[in-house]
Amino acid sequence: MQPWIYIVLVGAVAIVYALILPARRKEEGAEKQSLKDTEAALELYMADLERENSEMLQLVSSIKTQSQSTKAALQEEISVLRDQIADLHKSTALLDARLTAEEKGLLHLTAIAKENAGRPAAADTSVSLEAAPEPKAKPVSSIKLRYPRLFELHEQGKSIDSIAKTAGLQRGEVQLILQLAKQEESV
Repeated sequence: MQPWIYIVLVGAVAIVYALILPARRKEEGAEKQSLKDTEAALELYMADLERENSEMLQLVSSIKTQSQSTKAALQEEISVLRDQIADLHKSTALLDARLTAEEKGLLHLTAIAKENAGRPAAADTSVSLEAAPEPKAKPVSSIKLRYPRLFELHEQGKSIDSIAKTAGLQRGEVQLILQLAKQEESV
């Protein structure tokens, strides 16, 4: 082979290589661009995740703060209600004690009235004169003095239910008070 063939062959290889080289660079450039685009997309995705995480943390912390304040308010309301219940128990005990004392007094009065009803009139006056030299005026009903609003409503013709509601008493209490007042008047 002659040297000029070698030169032609080397030139042809160089030309072919020169033609292939830019195509290879374009492929490498496209791969690099694709890689850069993927990296940019991942960075955007990570930034979005971080932003969403920070928003989630803020939301959780606000919910926690709100639940703690609600819990504190509810505990305070529970303590107020417990105090009110204790006060109601005390007032109920006082009312029960007062009602028991009134019932005992009324039972005592009815027992005295029954005793006085069984005695003859002459003996009653002699005993009363000996016991108390000053004549006593008929006492005003003690029940009417204790519950003036109740008797005022009764005289107006109000029903027992409306009297109980207005006076803040039970229906049975109102009936008992009215019956005891009738008994005191008849004595």
